[in-house]
Amino acid sequence: AATAAGSLTRPARAQIFPGQQQFLPQLTIAVNVTLSGPLQKYGQEVVKGVQAAVDEQNRFNAPISHVWGLRSLDDRNDPALAGANANVAAADFNVIGMIGNLTAPMTLAALSRYANVGFAVIVPTVTADAVTKRGFHNVYRLPAKDSTAGRLFASAALEGKRGVNAVAVSFDGDYGSDVASGFVDRAKTEHRAAQSLLFPLRSTDPAEAAHTILDRSPNYVFLAGKTTELGPIAQALRVAGYTGEFGVSDGFYNSDTIATYAKTLDGAYVASPMPPIDRIPSAVQLVTDFEREVSQITTQSAFGYAAAQLLIAAAHRNNATNRQSLLFSLQSGGTFTTLVGQFSFNISGDPLIPNIYLYTVSSDGFKFARPAIRTGFVF
Repeated sequence: AATAAGSLTRPARAQIFPGQQQFLPQLTIAVNVTLSGPLQKYGQEVVKGVQAAVDEQNRFNAPISHVWGLRSLDDRNDPALAGANANVAAADFNVIGMIGNLTAPMTLAALSRYANVGFAVIVPTVTADAVTKRGFHNVYRLPAKDSTAGRLFASAALEGKRGVNAVAVSFDGDYGSDVASGFVDRAKTEHRAAQSLLFPLRSTDPAEAAHTILDRSPNYVFLAGKTTELGPIAQALRVAGYTGEFGVSDGFYNSDTIATYAKTLDGAYVASPMPPIDRIPSAVQLVTDFEREVSQITTQSAFGYAAAQLLIAAAHRNNATNRQSLLFSLQSGGTFTTLVGQFSFNISGDPLIPNIYLYTVSSDGFKFARPAIRTGFVF
């Protein structure tokens, strides 16, 4: 009963020749994300992005054999429901691919179900290393995984700096420690002094943590975690006399960082999987059309859009009309161009050439600085 109540179907809004739509079969993309509770805003953004890509495909690529549609499924941030929704989608024979989930626990809870029913699943926003460590060959993740993001950040942010003594700080929660480990590993590979500090989330006083960090005499502090958790430590470090540089992970790429910590983190690099879409020469018209549909493009809507683009492109590549042929198309390899980057995948399902984008923190917001890897995708 909970599964049925949690499911919401949205038909494709196709724009094709008058009178023809009713005779065309529909290929459906299911989106299994959290659409209720505190996280519903972010899940709804993913759905908006997928719907925009579906509409774009139906509107500007006149369908001859089928139209594309979307079915959204609310996992309610419940692991049991996240897995059960895969079975709900599998019972709908129009559904040929999945996009999901919104958080790491929900994604991990659903992975085996996706595999059991033979769905290719595109993971649009979850960066936890564990997602692609479980040996499933039907999972394709768009953003760089946490440890890779940490390594990319270290290479880009520390480039050209001499005499670096870096400390990577994280909590023992669900996000941050893998990013910090990746940062330290890469810094050491490049012969820089670096170490990590892992604090208990439930019992850490920011002032005490700041003194522990300063005992290591750093001149570069990398905060690998979330604004709400590590922001107070950044402030405590400044109060305690720290005058060195900060770098922060993508958990800080949000409006709270600017509203609360812009002065503390002024000039710091912040990582994000989100490219500066106004600097993508190949996507100018696409961005204009997308903004018209969603009003404001967010990281969640952009990666939802890209996930749908990838599934649609894979289906067209070998005329896939069911979940088995779509999965085969993705497993056959190749490169797919999307709004947020060009993707090909390794055997684990991670991007073959992962990337992150560095922005600087200022009181006016985030200002694009550089990609970690310069590919020519953005200028």
